[in-house]
Amino acid sequence: MSSDTANGFDDINIKLAYSKRYIGKGNSAAKTFYAIMNLPSPPAKFERYNDVLLRSLKKVSNESMRNAVEETAKNKNSNRDITAAFDGSWQKRCHTSLIVVVSATYIETGKVLYFECQSKHS
Repeated sequence: MSSDTANGFDDINIKLAYSKRYIGKGNSAAKTFYAIMNLPSPPAKFERYNDVLLRSLKKVSNESMRNAVEETAKNKNSNRDITAAFDGSWQKRCHTSLIVVVSATYIETGKVLYFECQSKHS
């Protein structure tokens, strides 16, 4: 088992929290996985790991989008007049949806220039 730590958390638990989010499974799946791998039980509460993941993912995604914008501007000789595709999605089909996601993608490269997820809960 890994003893590496990041932000005071065990590396294996951060990776487990990320993998659970990625595949859309909950704590029962994590417990089953740990049992199959003959590992000690996972932590009871993963909310604290979600905060670590959120900060890291925001940092990486913002850096990636900033690089995409800079690369696009560089390739267009600093001309920021570009063609982009905008797309959005709602959790539900009506205006009462609690979650909305929008993105802007540069047509020529397919790179994401902007992404936003909004929730009425946050």
